[in-house]
Amino acid sequence: MDDIVEIRWHGRGGQGAVTSAELLALTAIKEGKIAQAFPSFGPERRGAPVIAFNRISIDKPIRSRAAITEPDIVVVLDPGLLGIIDVTRGLRDGGVLIVNSSKGLAAVNSEIGGPWKLAVVDATAIARDILKRPIVNTAMLGALIKATGVVNLESLTQPLQERFGKLSEINVNACSRAYKEALIMESAPGAKKTEKVYPTEKSLSWKELNPGFVVTEMGNAKSYQTGYWKSERPVRDNMKCIKCGMCALFCPEDCIRQDAEGFFEADEFYCKGCGICARECWTGAITMVEA
Repeated sequence: MDDIVEIRWHGRGGQGAVTSAELLALTAIKEGKIAQAFPSFGPERRGAPVIAFNRISIDKPIRSRAAITEPDIVVVLDPGLLGIIDVTRGLRDGGVLIVNSSKGLAAVNSEIGGPWKLAVVDATAIARDILKRPIVNTAMLGALIKATGVVNLESLTQPLQERFGKLSEINVNACSRAYKEALIMESAPGAKKTEKVYPTEKSLSWKELNPGFVVTEMGNAKSYQTGYWKSERPVRDNMKCIKCGMCALFCPEDCIRQDAEGFFEADEFYCKGCGICARECWTGAITMVEA
């Protein structure tokens, strides 16, 4: 390991990217290393992109507390982020990219390949199977350890026990399984970063705003499509729906719109699967199913 290894985590609010960074730092410290972990986010809500960072050193003091712009390792907890954020921005040549994806190595490499080692694991499937919910942070720790060796897998057990208590065993199992199932591809000689165009937000000037009105978009960040990460989605029964609009009234994301037939439909790109619409539907027309 180099003197100081810098790691950047990309996830969505609620997926545990910040927790992953904290657990990795605690594990490194228990091994006698020097480590730090810290997040970088503002008022993001569940489903919005968030970033967390680690610095790990064998024995060299860590002086910097700044955000990491040229990481040695990048970990992506949500594959939906690959199309909206340049997660590999600043990733050093010869670095490591670890991605949660149900696609194979070749497919992910064609989408986001470059001059770095690539590791892919279906952490979502592992989390659903073992944890019974799509919280992928502990599984991604296993893939990270396999791809980088930055800490030992066995050293992670105690921090997981201290953090999760009675739930520590299943989190250890998720981590161990991801360690076994992660697939790794070394960078090809002369490989170049795949060029992509990412969406950008355009803020309206005061001249473009209508006086007395505030312009908002669904999810407050249209290009981030915050509904990509959800474990459940609402399904409507047209035989029970009376088109009252209560679901739209109570939707905290303002992502339910009336269609041409008068029924109310949630926009899957921004619906976070909170289930409030189903709870407020007094006719029982809405049920939540696995996304």
